[in-house]
Amino acid sequence: PVYLTRSLDTIRQDLDIKLEHPDSNGSSPCSVCLGTLDMALVDKVVSSFKEQQYDASSAAVTVELPKSVYVRQHSMQVHFKSSHPKLSTATPTDLKDVIKYMVCQTLLSELSIANDADSDMRIEIGFAHAESASEHQFLFDRENSSVKTKTFRKRGVHYTTGDSKAAVISELNTCTDEDFVSRFACPPPAIVQPAIIGSLVLKRAPIFIGGRYLKLERNISQTPFFVGERRVTELSVADVVGEPVKALVRCDSYNLVGSGREDADVRMLGDGRPFYLECSNPRTTLIKPDQIRAIEDQLRSNKSPVQVRRLQLIRPEDTSIIREGEEHKTKHYCALVWFSSPLSQDKLAEINAIGKQGVLLQQKTPIRVLHRRAPLTRERRLLGLELVPIEGKFYKLRLESEAGTYIKEFVHGDLGRT
Repeated sequence: PVYLTRSLDTIRQDLDIKLEHPDSNGSSPCSVCLGTLDMALVDKVVSSFKEQQYDASSAAVTVELPKSVYVRQHSMQVHFKSSHPKLSTATPTDLKDVIKYMVCQTLLSELSIANDADSDMRIEIGFAHAESASEHQFLFDRENSSVKTKTFRKRGVHYTTGDSKAAVISELNTCTDEDFVSRFACPPPAIVQPAIIGSLVLKRAPIFIGGRYLKLERNISQTPFFVGERRVTELSVADVVGEPVKALVRCDSYNLVGSGREDADVRMLGDGRPFYLECSNPRTTLIKPDQIRAIEDQLRSNKSPVQVRRLQLIRPEDTSIIREGEEHKTKHYCALVWFSSPLSQDKLAEINAIGKQGVLLQQKTPIRVLHRRAPLTRERRLLGLELVPIEGKFYKLRLESEAGTYIKEFVHGDLGRT
């Protein structure tokens, strides 16, 4: 950066380029790049990356410049055409590429982070300069402009749409030098304040951790369950499993996706329900299997009502298997059923005989979920049914059904809706 600065100063002296400065000591920011090439800004980006402690080995850097930079670059080109014709044909270096080079070289030298456009780690730098924010507007105010912009106010802030970077560059390419000079200074006018980093986004592609969960107690929802602003269940599978995973991978947030879901007041036993956690923007991705198994052990030793099995890192493409299971896998249920009077042996045998043949159901959306689901009639099939007497009016019902069958409604009929 020091070499770059000295080279620019030398070029200015050799070409006798006099840029306007508001103060006599010449300490104002560059009127073309608006100070975006300041090494202090690069250090700020690298420092922010260091603080997050990503274990990435590479990164892709993107830069968004103020639109006025393109206007000011064009102004300098127009100035060169008249003052230094031999240099006017040279294609100017894109300032974004220079900034990306500065950031990438610093990341490489200080953190051994390589530059890779296909990296799952992204650094998005957005510069802002309020002083020149509307300088490009004259391009769209011309009679022959092909771009129509719209300004509106939202929550006390004025926004303009249609004035994209591509639109600005397109208008500059169609604007004649004479027209440009009549509307904008050449070379570009001095500025008082340099550009700042208006936005800095550090984000990484999500990682996925899958397994099977068991609910050993009732009144635990799969994900946080709210009605309005009131939380219905104190615990959720997502909270119990997600929080230790979040601490391990140091992600911003997580989302649990299950292969279907059971009601909050229903336990999940047997081998457990397949699920995965999508961990957004993880800082740590180099995870050893024993670190993940430690979460299983922790839940087991704490006698948590939610347990997990076979927890492991999975590939993004593997998540489709769990989504497919939500719609296409068969499910096994066991229910305790009470009848108003004991069943005769003949009736019990008749029910079990029908159960071996399979039962086709027509189920309207249950009353209990009508407030959040469309009023449809769904066709579902019971693949197997067995009713076993326990004592008196109580029976154990074992079912094998298609995914998406409303089991409670099959048992009690839902006022005739099933």
